[in-house]
Amino acid sequence: RLLLSAAVPLEVGGQVRGAVLIERSNSEVLLLTDQAFSRLLWVSLVAFLASGGIILLFATRLGQRIRRLRDAAERALDREGRVTPFPRTRARDEVGDLSRSFARLLDQVAAYTDYLRSLSGKLSHELNTPLAIVRSSLDNLDHERLEPQARIVLSRARDGVERMGHLVRTMSEVTRIEHAIDAAEAEDLDLRPLLLDCADAYRALLAPRELRLELPPGPLPLRAAPELLVQALDKLVDNARGFTPESGWVRLSAAREGEGVRIALANQGPSLPESMRGRLFDSLVSLRDKTQRAEGAAHLGFGLYVVRLVADLHRGHAEACNLPAGEGVEFILHLHGMPAGL
Repeated sequence: RLLLSAAVPLEVGGQVRGAVLIERSNSEVLLLTDQAFSRLLWVSLVAFLASGGIILLFATRLGQRIRRLRDAAERALDREGRVTPFPRTRARDEVGDLSRSFARLLDQVAAYTDYLRSLSGKLSHELNTPLAIVRSSLDNLDHERLEPQARIVLSRARDGVERMGHLVRTMSEVTRIEHAIDAAEAEDLDLRPLLLDCADAYRALLAPRELRLELPPGPLPLRAAPELLVQALDKLVDNARGFTPESGWVRLSAAREGEGVRIALANQGPSLPESMRGRLFDSLVSLRDKTQRAEGAAHLGFGLYVVRLVADLHRGHAEACNLPAGEGVEFILHLHGMPAGL
């Protein structure tokens, strides 16, 4: 069949002598159409693949940048609450702006955290002088002739000053321990004799409570700072003494754990609230009420915080859990030893 035909008459002397007929078959037209469609299809396919590749490359790079930003945000705070350096970028897009905003925010958090860490030392230093003035004034009043009611008021004031002095000493002690941790020197030692000596001293402190000691027959080698370990045990024992009834018991145990040592102190008494288990080793956290404060002394919640610092120094961690029978609490130190370079 013909798709296209055209005829032009030929005139000679005013008469039509013939005609020129031009014909085009549809097969040639279809061939040209197929070739044009094929070229269009290939160009479209190449453009689609190129666009998809560019979009995939951009999405992959954007995803990697977002993942790096997420990882940096998760590492922004270490176990001790210190702010680690946040990576900065010069990218001019939205992700770069977000990274720089995070960095500025963490700089402010780091400055505030450093302020809080040094606050206890500053307060203890600044409060010593006015406390000494108040204490000396009360001593002078004690030598005066006072009415019985005034004597009662004076005694209350003296008790308040003593509690304030205890708070100041506690804050100074925490600052001193933090400095000692920074300058700690490790030594290879056997913890078994150290724990035996500590247990002998704790028996008198815990009386009339029963102290149970469970140690393995063999040595407990560990690269550690013995003075700091004793400080941590002192805090745990003081905490157990405040919560254990006089007819109760306290159990000190230790065992090998891989290449490290596991030290546990359990005491009979009330269980831990589930909501506090994750915050128990933070600074300024205390579960003691007035009936559980030894001799009326105030507690700022620094004791278990010191325990956590000592555990972190020995590349370990501290945890607290309720005993299975619900009869008390157990505090556990997982210690892997200080690095060889210290």
